[in-house]
Amino acid sequence: MDRQHLAPVVRLRLALRDRRAVRAATPSALLTGALLTGLALALSACETVPPPPAAAPPAAGLADGPSKTFSSGKGWTVTIHTPPGGKPFCVAERGIPVGQNAAPRLSFRTAAAESGFILSGFTPSDSGATVKPGERYDLAVTSDLGPRLSLSARGLPNGSLYVAVPTKGFLEEMEPLARSHRVSFRSSGLGDIGTMLLSGSSWAINASDECRILHAES
Repeated sequence: MDRQHLAPVVRLRLALRDRRAVRAATPSALLTGALLTGLALALSACETVPPPPAAAPPAAGLADGPSKTFSSGKGWTVTIHTPPGGKPFCVAERGIPVGQNAAPRLSFRTAAAESGFILSGFTPSDSGATVKPGERYDLAVTSDLGPRLSLSARGLPNGSLYVAVPTKGFLEEMEPLARSHRVSFRSSGLGDIGTMLLSGSSWAINASDECRILHAES
């Protein structure tokens, strides 16, 4: 047989050999691809998803507890409060005149380390804003007798504002309110808060501090 007759046979055998190699390689390639896909899915399943940020805890109000009367005078009443598991503190409040439930009210709070006053019963008049618990507010206090005060107040959950000062400087800080007869409050974040009379405030401030010394320092 001459070379011309052998050539087609050789080419046919080579073609058949190539096809067998492709058929033999195809299952292996498919298996490798499947393994890689499975590995990728396993890795993606193992990825940790960060938890959503925890909600901020609600702003805490001031501690309170059962109370009893310490003294009364000048239209004010001073009471001793004993929170469960906490230290006693004293509060001086004035009775609410008939027809003035919506007027701003001032009460003085004295405790061992921190004292101050609470401004409540008001409705901001020109901003429409409401007090947000835990938020800080600037508070401008203008009195008829004494300099204008620039204070910092904290919003309480009941919509009141609390101005805190170190107890050791309570009498000095409250002195402008002790000798004034009329005082106005304003905050840049809340607008005009209101004006109130402070008759008897000197007695209330001193009586609440006396109550603290006798009952809240132990």
